[in-house]
Amino acid sequence: MKKYLSLAAFLLFFLLLISCGNRSDRYTIVAFGDSNTRGANWTIRNYQDTDKWVNLVKSTLPVNDGQTFIYNAGVGGETTEDARKRFKRDVLNTKPDLVFIMFGTNDAVILPNGQPKVTHSRFRENLLYYVNEIKKNGGKPVLMTCLPIVEGNGHDKLYYTRYPKKLYSHTDGARNWHNSYNDITREIAFKNDITLIDNWTTMVQAAGGDSDELLLKAGIIDPSGNHMTPHGAKLIYESILKSKVLNQ
Repeated sequence: MKKYLSLAAFLLFFLLLISCGNRSDRYTIVAFGDSNTRGANWTIRNYQDTDKWVNLVKSTLPVNDGQTFIYNAGVGGETTEDARKRFKRDVLNTKPDLVFIMFGTNDAVILPNGQPKVTHSRFRENLLYYVNEIKKNGGKPVLMTCLPIVEGNGHDKLYYTRYPKKLYSHTDGARNWHNSYNDITREIAFKNDITLIDNWTTMVQAAGGDSDELLLKAGIIDPSGNHMTPHGAKLIYESILKSKVLNQ
C-alpha cells in the first residue's frame, strides 16, 4: 500500500513540476495599437499576410514548442482614448511579458471643430497609464512612434483628401503635427527608460527625407497616405530586431 502511495505522490509531484516549468517558460507578447498594428490595409492592397510587421516578429519566435505567444491587439481607427476601454481585456488579461504600443495616427486627427481627437496632454496621460499598468503587472512596455504621413494635395486620395489641409493650417502641416505626438512618445520613453522603436525617424531616413515625393518613391507609405506598405513593415521589424527587445 505504501509503495502505491509513494508512486502516486511521485507522479503528482512530477506533474506539478512539469506544469510549473511550462508556466515559467511561457512568453507572451502583445502588439497593441491601431490599423498600422492590425495591418487593416493589407486585404485592400492585396499584400501578403505574412508581411505584416507583427507576423514577421512572430516568424522569428520559437512558437512551435507552444511556449511563445504573440497576439495582434491592433484595432483600426482607434485612438489611445478608445483603446483604454479594451486595455485590460486585450493586454493585461493575457499576462504579457512584452507589449509593443503604437498609437498617434488617429489621436492627431483634427476634427472640423478645430480640436484634435485626443489632445497632447491626454495622449501623454494615456501612454503613461499603459506603461505603468504593464510594468505593475510584471510586463515590459516598448513604445513605438507612428508613421510619417503623406499629405497629398487634397485630390489624390492621400491624407488631405480625407482630412482637409485647412484644419492643419496652424500646425505647420499634418505631417509635422503627427510628429508632435511622436515627440510625446519619445519623451516618455526617454524619461522612463523604455525601449523606443522610432518608426517615424527610421522611415524618413530610409526615404532620404520627409517630403511626400520621397516617402512615396521609397514605397514605405501606401496610397492612403497614413498606412504602411510591406516595405514599411519590414523596416519596423528590422528596428525591433536591432533593439534586441526580443532577446530579453
